[in-house]
Amino acid sequence: MTSILTIGNFDGLHIGHRELISTTISLARSWAARAVAITFTPHPRQFFHPTEHFFIHPKEIREQILDSLGLDEVLYLPFGDIRRLTPQEFFDNILLPLDPAAIVLGENFNFGAHKAGNITLLREMCARKDIALHSLNMARWNGGPVSSTRIRSAIQTGHVDDAAAMLGTPYTLYGIVEHGANRGHTLGFATANIHTPEQVMPAVGAYASHVRIENAPERLPAMTAVTQTPTFHNVQTVVETHILDFSADIYGKHLQVQFDAFLRPETAFPSRDALVKQLRDDCLSVRKLNGI
Repeated sequence: MTSILTIGNFDGLHIGHRELISTTISLARSWAARAVAITFTPHPRQFFHPTEHFFIHPKEIREQILDSLGLDEVLYLPFGDIRRLTPQEFFDNILLPLDPAAIVLGENFNFGAHKAGNITLLREMCARKDIALHSLNMARWNGGPVSSTRIRSAIQTGHVDDAAAMLGTPYTLYGIVEHGANRGHTLGFATANIHTPEQVMPAVGAYASHVRIENAPERLPAMTAVTQTPTFHNVQTVVETHILDFSADIYGKHLQVQFDAFLRPETAFPSRDALVKQLRDDCLSVRKLNGI
């Protein structure tokens, strides 16, 4: 059966990626073909920089989202095995065996070893095989192109509302609730702490957020603090979330923390009372944002 292909890292699965995938599916349905997305494992950036924390979605979440978008198949190519293929080898050995009737790509697409191939070269290759090539303009938001790099920058500078606009969904950290230092509990603001070593970290500070607890459908309003704690060897980023009006024990459960808005930068307080007052104000800000 013929295929309609799209190709990419799809690391952010942002609004531009979703447009590529929806166009691929639409063409496949109209041409009675299979809608197939080709991506790479590990992500090329992870292959070359394995200790770097840059994921917008953890690998398993990215795969879950890709699998849920209505594609007939998601093909995960082992990047280590194909990274030295020339553009012609990639076309001949990877794309042609999938019997593509059309390929849907972004205008900035590159392929082959050292990114030697571009959309112009691929168009020439496709023309010789009577394969249609659909090149989509990059999605744009607020005067600039949408890209995973731009989304990472927005997250790392605390502009989580901008990241959400480009992703089409709030930026979310995923982790298992761990025991922390119990600082929040002693202040009257118990927190759920998660460690997310793979993902891009928001700028340190306080955020309005929502959480989803493992196997629970509802989103609960919360205030999340992203802080940096010195360790013996380096500085560790800690994510501490106070869920409003909630007291259940959720240690060991999977937690999703969705970042809605930046409230304030991290601050050193002169006293315990000053810190408690600020935490109360932060929670009040969350309530106002949620109309509660």
